[in-house]
Amino acid sequence: MKYFIKIFSFAKPYKLRIFFSLICSLLFVILNNASLWMIGTLLSTILNPNKINNTNNIINQNSAILQLDKITQQLLGSGDSIEQLKILCITMLVIFLLKNIFFYLSNVNMHYVNNRMIMDIRNKIFTHIQKLPMSFFHNNKVGEISYIAVSDAARMRTAVSVVLNKLTKEPLNILMMGTILILINPKLTLISLIIIPLVGIVVIKIGQSIRRKTLRSSKQIAGVMSILQENISGIEVVKSFVQENSEMKKFKNETLKYFKLMFRENKLTSITSPMNDMIGVSIAVILLWVGGNEVFKYNTLDPDNFIKFIVFLFSVLRPIKSLAGVNLSIQTSIASAERVFSIIDVNPQIENEKTKKILDFNEKIKFENVKFSYSDGDKPVLGNINFSIPKGKKYAIVGESGSGKSTLVNLLPRFYDIDSGDILIDDNSIYDISMNSLRKMIGIVSQDTFLFNNSIKNNICYGDNDENYSMEEIINATKLANAHDFIINTEFGYDTIIGERGIKLSGGQKQRLSIARAILKNPPILIFDEATSSLDTKSEKIIQEAIDNLLADRTVIIIAHRLSTIINADKILLLDKGEIIEEGNHQKLLSMDGKYKDLHSTYLEKK
Repeated sequence: MKYFIKIFSFAKPYKLRIFFSLICSLLFVILNNASLWMIGTLLSTILNPNKINNTNNIINQNSAILQLDKITQQLLGSGDSIEQLKILCITMLVIFLLKNIFFYLSNVNMHYVNNRMIMDIRNKIFTHIQKLPMSFFHNNKVGEISYIAVSDAARMRTAVSVVLNKLTKEPLNILMMGTILILINPKLTLISLIIIPLVGIVVIKIGQSIRRKTLRSSKQIAGVMSILQENISGIEVVKSFVQENSEMKKFKNETLKYFKLMFRENKLTSITSPMNDMIGVSIAVILLWVGGNEVFKYNTLDPDNFIKFIVFLFSVLRPIKSLAGVNLSIQTSIASAERVFSIIDVNPQIENEKTKKILDFNEKIKFENVKFSYSDGDKPVLGNINFSIPKGKKYAIVGESGSGKSTLVNLLPRFYDIDSGDILIDDNSIYDISMNSLRKMIGIVSQDTFLFNNSIKNNICYGDNDENYSMEEIINATKLANAHDFIINTEFGYDTIIGERGIKLSGGQKQRLSIARAILKNPPILIFDEATSSLDTKSEKIIQEAIDNLLADRTVIIIAHRLSTIINADKILLLDKGEIIEEGNHQKLLSMDGKYKDLHSTYLEKK
């Protein structure tokens, strides 16, 4: 019920359309029953053209039915049989036309609500994802998140369409048809009512099982998507290590598991309809036998009314059958809702209510007793981090792989929140600065360059919400990043589409575009995480000169394995197992005869 209420919260903005759809459904039900009554009248007219309107010889004839017959007779008039038949056919045509108009209006409005709901749910998921901390993405697979946002979100709408459409239209149909059946013959109707609840018990049990299997199959297909996405993204690695067969085997194993889950679910779903049909036919056969005896043997049921009873009986089986599948649809929707809300209910990254908006800083960036671990209870990745970076200075962070270099710089833009201590910009804690203004102050060239499937120009201008950069500014940035020459030699220059993740470019070209993007942003703080590791020696020298030109009134943090890129840094921090063990400029660290000197010696040997 909890998830059911949450699903319906997405339908609330469309309550007027839903109300209109329900009104149309009500009118459809009334006209549908009227059409069935007219069909029964038509059949009795055809089968019994010489019928006598006097029904005094019928025992226990219901007064309401007599009244309906009287109204029908008045509608048909007192003409001859052909004239009455003509009026009956015209009346049926009008009733069916109006019935289907209201059916169309009801369904169109409900489809509008359903599709808007899918859009709103997906937008809600995507918007919420943007606010989640980086730890969420490290703990969840991309393929699974994608599947939930696309497929599970689509399944959620079924609950609303089923409840608002079937659980209003079909029960009204059953109620009205059932009332007419009772009025025609209570005994036959009672026999139906005794058997029908047995169907409901079976359907509910099957529905509960289907819900469990749907939840498991949704998780499994998300795992399949994750493997597929991971394989395509890393296809170069797969081929280089000749792991195609291994990957195919892994993928086939996962799809086989999904097949088994889906087949079990489909077997349960498929058995529901035949069961309902057989139960429905069994009811009909019993009622035909009992009703036929009342007409021919006991003379307690008018033949014309028996024909109408049969028409209504077989008509009521359709909404009953449709209603029997409602529970299956709802259980599937709830299973999908559980997965959707497993994302939506994750707490977003917290931002203080009274945060400041700053565009620059005057003095320094300061780390005070910073401690950090990726998850509660995990061993700290960083501990006892204390240092200050004066404005306009160039600081470098070095250390062996896994020492915490990238993690340390990721704390500054609040990609992760620290466990204890504080990070200050001037005297302002970064937790008292609005996240948007904090990140706008920082330009980042990351170790793993990510480019969008867009033009070169749009990739360089990414984040241009307010600036509206001129073409001259863009070209200047690319020249500083040593990217202009290769850009103008591409097929469409700055308008060239570079493919998913920039696949049409080399590693060095992608790195230079990323640097140009950071240069164009022109922030007071620059972070270069392995920024020059993908460039050749010539390009690295040019980029290094460009970085040096940007140092005026800017703070630069560099992480690099190539120690030649940080020799001129104002201070170098050496990290080891999450702690700063040495700090100073290049010459000072060499003179300390410590771990930095060992790293430098190793670098010279490799060179």
